[in-house]
Amino acid sequence: MRRPVVGNRRRCAGALAVLLLANGLGARVAAAQTDGGAAPGLPDPVRHILAHPTLQGARFGALAVELPSGRVLLSHRAEELFAPASVAKLFTTAAALDRLGPHFLFRTPLAIHGSRQGPRIEGDLWVLGRGAPDLVEERLWLAARALYEEGVRTITGDLVLDDRYFDHELYGTGWPAGNQVREAYHAPISALMANFAAVRAADGDGWEAVPDPPAHFGQVFAELLGRAGVQLLGRTRRPTPEEAELVPAPSFAGLNTGEASVPPPLTPLYVIESEPLGRLVMDINKFSNNIMAESLLKTLGAVEYGAPGTATKGLAVVARFLERKVGIPINSYVQADGSGLSRLDRFSPAQVIRLLEYAFHDFHIGPELVASLKLSGLDGWNPAPFKREPLAGELRVKSGHIKGVNTLAGFLHTGSGHVIAFCAMVNGHSAQQWQIDQRMAEIAQSLIQGY
Repeated sequence: MRRPVVGNRRRCAGALAVLLLANGLGARVAAAQTDGGAAPGLPDPVRHILAHPTLQGARFGALAVELPSGRVLLSHRAEELFAPASVAKLFTTAAALDRLGPHFLFRTPLAIHGSRQGPRIEGDLWVLGRGAPDLVEERLWLAARALYEEGVRTITGDLVLDDRYFDHELYGTGWPAGNQVREAYHAPISALMANFAAVRAADGDGWEAVPDPPAHFGQVFAELLGRAGVQLLGRTRRPTPEEAELVPAPSFAGLNTGEASVPPPLTPLYVIESEPLGRLVMDINKFSNNIMAESLLKTLGAVEYGAPGTATKGLAVVARFLERKVGIPINSYVQADGSGLSRLDRFSPAQVIRLLEYAFHDFHIGPELVASLKLSGLDGWNPAPFKREPLAGELRVKSGHIKGVNTLAGFLHTGSGHVIAFCAMVNGHSAQQWQIDQRMAEIAQSLIQGY
């Protein structure tokens, strides 16, 4: 009879901690605010930056907090909602680290529909997509070689591509249309894809999205099987309607997506394992990989609420994490996708800081989330000003860019040895992105040198 009481006490204590965290930051921001929305003693360098012509007509919000004391150093429209662009990936990856754990592995089963006769598979080889976002050629080559090392030489049937672990909504809500759908950063979302659903552009300059990720996966993997010494006699294709009835579509929840998830009449053969999630979030945040973030979002939905994974299910998992653990009420922001490419997303600088403060103090997700931020000027994509002193190597940040939107959030190390959590958001600008990047660099430099 005592166990429920202990559970209730723990739940109450957790709720109280969340309430204090949320109210604590809100009170600190409110204390720093004036009727005009600017903090008393807003540094003159920052006032000068805000007056720059490139910010004319734009809306600007920022919050900077000293850690671990929580003292507010700079606050300007900190509670107003802004389009966050790719800074939204911080919310998605933090929720994934919390729900799945840094050790989580995506598992992609290969299974036989038929029988194994020595070196021959008499039948089809199925690839059961489970949302793995890192099935690049190197990983698929290792899988092809593993089949060869296990003695497989011939597949008499087809390579069957099953992508039913996710729904078939290829793009996020509020994503741009037009020519942008051809860009690699706008690639369609699938439970089975290779090379981030992108190929080299025909002119050799950059990458472009593929229209059909599973078909592209099949093309890549079939070629690699041949190079590894495994002959595929059939073709690559999706399941037929009859096969789709015979082999159940995924409907399970939970973390076990490997061999145990292979339904009869298929026979498990091999499982491709991803890098641990703690490593994958580095690629998502350092290089702002949209397709990986969206795959992670749908995986969250499938794990928590059952396949097929959908963005709606995944967003519910993120919302629960933000409300219960970070202290961000579900009705206080808008999140429409996992990557921030959607123009419908809205978060405040204060909400971003709440998440950064939570990560700074949380042992279970903090180390991986902080490590996933790019080191200014040293890794990931960095505008030129961040590659020079005093900024190079002194910031761990996530940046965001979509048309008219430029955001920057993370941690910086000041000249006097302090650590500051900061977030700056610019919406509605009409300047070139590099010009706003320059303003962001100037703000970061003023914090480094001013504190």
